[in-house]
Amino acid sequence: VWDGTDWPRQLRRSSESGGATARAAHRDLDAVVELFALAARAGQRHLHRGLGAFLDEVDAQQIPADTLAEQGVRADAVRLLTAHRAKGLEWRLVVVAAVQEQSWPSLRRRGTLLATDLLGADGELPALPSVGELLAEERRLFYVAVTRARQRLVVTAVHGAREQGEQPSRFLAELGVEVGGPEPRPTRPLSLRGLLGELRARAEATDDPALRVAIARRIARLADSGVVPAADPASWWGVRSTSEAATPVRSADRPVALSGSAVNAMEQCPLRWFLSREAGGEQQSTSAQGFGSIVHALAAGVLDGEIPARTDALLGELDRVWGELQFPVSWASATERVAAGEALAHFLAWHGADRGRTPLGAEVEFAVEVPVAAVPGAEQNAEPTADAAVLRGSMDRVEFDSDGRAVVVDLKTGKSAPTQAEVAQHAQLGIYQVAVRAGALDELAGRPVAPGGAELVQLRKTLKNGAKVQHQPAPDADHLLTADAQLARAVATVRGESFVARPGPGCGHCDFRACCPAQADGRTLLDTPDVTDPEGGDAP
Repeated sequence: VWDGTDWPRQLRRSSESGGATARAAHRDLDAVVELFALAARAGQRHLHRGLGAFLDEVDAQQIPADTLAEQGVRADAVRLLTAHRAKGLEWRLVVVAAVQEQSWPSLRRRGTLLATDLLGADGELPALPSVGELLAEERRLFYVAVTRARQRLVVTAVHGAREQGEQPSRFLAELGVEVGGPEPRPTRPLSLRGLLGELRARAEATDDPALRVAIARRIARLADSGVVPAADPASWWGVRSTSEAATPVRSADRPVALSGSAVNAMEQCPLRWFLSREAGGEQQSTSAQGFGSIVHALAAGVLDGEIPARTDALLGELDRVWGELQFPVSWASATERVAAGEALAHFLAWHGADRGRTPLGAEVEFAVEVPVAAVPGAEQNAEPTADAAVLRGSMDRVEFDSDGRAVVVDLKTGKSAPTQAEVAQHAQLGIYQVAVRAGALDELAGRPVAPGGAELVQLRKTLKNGAKVQHQPAPDADHLLTADAQLARAVATVRGESFVARPGPGCGHCDFRACCPAQADGRTLLDTPDVTDPEGGDAP
């Protein structure tokens, strides 16, 4: 909408003209920026599905501004005023609403962080009033409010059922009227949607056929009324049969192509992997991903000899390409630039350390077919049959140890690192070793190569001798039991096309919370025990 109008160009010309016109244009631009921010927040809440709904929300937020001039008031209108503005006026009926403790009286000091409110034209003003003075002023203001009524006064407050909940103001006791305790929760829902939910819950809970028929008739009446569209069973997602696509996710007559990161993602949450990778829901590259790409490229350049292994050379190359990254604000770019320099310094310290290993290459691409053993119960709806997978990807760095085995190194630029116990089960490192065992490096090395372990080098995490290094040991004998099982589960998941939601630490920053059945945001209308497991299991 913004790009489709001529207004942006008009504002730009006006902002460059100077004077009052430029100031007005800058105010309009500030308003547009705030409008975009509001749209972004609305999109994150997933509460709106179209421009019309968003504009309705914006229109609902418009609050008429007060003016210095008194406006005419129609005789039959209800006036909404603060207690200050009501002083000196009277009405037949007055309602004083929300007389709650901590709101009335409000004993918060009206000061500011830098205490600019204490500065006057002639110097420093008197100190802020005491709590007692604030309470007295609030009591006088309440007296003004309740004495505006000529015939009838209505005062409202909420008394929460819990002790820590909402409490009526202490001023109510000064009205001379006894205030009762909180009313119990109503035995019946106070809305038609609530009634529908109760009817459906009771129909699900009862085994009495006659009662279920009676409940169904009441739900049908709600559906026929047209007032409660959700009463129509056609809108109940939970009673619909599972959909199936005519084309499988992966061709059944070819091995399943997977990367180490894909297997790792499916171990964490198969549904998130499917929605991001297979369904095309992956978000655009972020500044954090750009950060990692630059650091990886410069590290590979050092190993290939294209960049000298010196701090000044690396930082010079970093400054040359850093401007290509997009950051929301300039200070974030400056902060991350410092962090990138520190990560490269940690890399140089690790690169120059004597590990007793010989480098084979950096950014080593591979593609190798691997037989996949049958794993009973690997995933729901998947038959435990033998299969095959094509493992492909790129290893950040490969080195030979003293026994001639390949050690795969994965450089990490994230701000968090797994525990050592998690590294032992790390699917991506394990898949690298499975690929090495299957011959992924034999052609490059000119001989059969056995896996000698793998490691994560955390370039943002430092120890006394440089970057933090986390090792995954080499396989015992000819098997990588953990990685083999992880690969088998991933292949069974793809073949069975059962992508369950698996709650975990990544849920907090997942892009698919709004459609995830394991989250409150994405639960379907029919909330059954199969939708989410209270013990923390998978949700289909």
